[in-house]
Amino acid sequence: MKGQSGHSSEPAKIEAELHRYRNHYEFSPVGLATLDRSGMFREANPAMAALLGLDLARLCNLRLAGLITKASRPALDLFFDRVFSADDRATGEVHVPDGHGGGRHLYLEGVAFAEGSGRNLCRVAAMDVTESRQSCLELEHYRSHLEELVHEHTSRLEVANRQLMEQTENLASVYKALDSIGLIVCDLEQQTGRINTFSAGAEKLFGFRQEEALGQSIELIYPTEQRCNVADLVRGLCGGQAFESFDLTLFRKSGECFPAVVSVRPFAHRDGRFTKAVGVFRDISELIRIQAELRAVNDQLERRVEERTLELQETQKQYLHAEKLAAIGKLSASIAHEFNNPLQAIFSILKGLQKRAILEEEDRQLLEAAIAEGDRIKELIRNLQEFNRPSSGRKVVMDVHQALNSILLLHKSDFRGKRISVVLDYAEHLPRILAVPDQIKQVFLNLLTNAADACQQAGGVITIRTRHEGDRVAVAIEDTGVGIRAEEMELIFQPFYTTKPEVKGTGLGLSVSYGIVARHQGEMQVASQPNQGATFTVLLPVKGADEVVTHG
Repeated sequence: MKGQSGHSSEPAKIEAELHRYRNHYEFSPVGLATLDRSGMFREANPAMAALLGLDLARLCNLRLAGLITKASRPALDLFFDRVFSADDRATGEVHVPDGHGGGRHLYLEGVAFAEGSGRNLCRVAAMDVTESRQSCLELEHYRSHLEELVHEHTSRLEVANRQLMEQTENLASVYKALDSIGLIVCDLEQQTGRINTFSAGAEKLFGFRQEEALGQSIELIYPTEQRCNVADLVRGLCGGQAFESFDLTLFRKSGECFPAVVSVRPFAHRDGRFTKAVGVFRDISELIRIQAELRAVNDQLERRVEERTLELQETQKQYLHAEKLAAIGKLSASIAHEFNNPLQAIFSILKGLQKRAILEEEDRQLLEAAIAEGDRIKELIRNLQEFNRPSSGRKVVMDVHQALNSILLLHKSDFRGKRISVVLDYAEHLPRILAVPDQIKQVFLNLLTNAADACQQAGGVITIRTRHEGDRVAVAIEDTGVGIRAEEMELIFQPFYTTKPEVKGTGLGLSVSYGIVARHQGEMQVASQPNQGATFTVLLPVKGADEVVTHG
């Protein structure tokens, strides 16, 4: 009798297992179906019908190829070829239209099995991956935007761009990893939330073996401080409430907590209440880390672009000012040329009077003074035209003292207005040098202009000394101005560096002068103390090769 009793319980167990399997099949959030070699549905669960947008009753005896877009059919054919030709699982992806120009993307995973003779059927699982694809597209669009921004502003951001591409690839791998989900089914009848299904994905995610988790409360995977919320979750599920894609902190067996996105739905309705719930869990810790890194990279890119833009704006402003000064120089030379013509007529008249008119002594002296002043105006015009004339770039033998005197003549009015005294300490028998005259005059002009600007208080003194030192000529221009601070000494010869107000300086004078002296195989030295003036010394070789010096 005992043996008979045990034998009679076997069908009941089998029936219970079949019932349990049917519940899992019917209420799984993953679409499940059985298809033959032609792709015709033999069996499907409600989730599969929902993914395809059809009633479950209409799905049987339909072919999957007729429910997807035409563009997806080659991919479906390839999927079936792999399913029925391999011993392992095959995967694929198709697009199901919704009739309104949109649709959803389904990820398929299938395996073939035999019914009767031969492998003529396959089981297929389907998941909706539309949101994941859209996220990947948006991420790709964002990456492209960052690449364009980097390319537009500066090539120095190429390293950051490569890092961004690497992070994008990592993020894509994270999205792929999200396909492995943790699936847990809980019993709600006693409002305890006891686990009765714990998938392989859940084992990997939480670190609990299935035998450890089955029969335990769902509180098993929640941190202690959150367990008060689990009771509210179970009560809400019993009442039919679904919890769609909310963020939560979960717990692994190792004691580690991790952020996750969770979707929970109740099912198995009985006596006005739901008796079971299924939860889908995904680890998003890696996604959060990569998003934080992407934000950091983006912030860094924006800062670098802003800094580079400010640099370009400042450089453009300095160049515009330099162009303006060049235009003023050309205009002044043109005006000097126009002044020269009437001046010649005045000279002719005055000299004619001097030759033919009978004048009193006082009138004769006044006429000679007028002719002398006219000569001085003529010399000023000649110096201005010569200075503005484009450089020939050829070295000739030149007199340093004569070049200094011609530049001092241009500065005479400026020095008088600022009440600056000029002391000349010229060496006797100073050798001539081989140089490009207009370039050397430009150096002297820049140094004298800076000396005059440094004498901010009226009554300053500028001393010009010349010496013969070995095989070089030394020209020292000393002022009693404000001097140069120690931290500025290493910067004064850099292009666009200036301590003058924007309306007075471009930061190019000393840089250009330094380059001219260097191309003449010379040297420029500076000595200064704050509030005690500065001395700039130009050393030029007495003898040099006959090479052509390019104008700078």
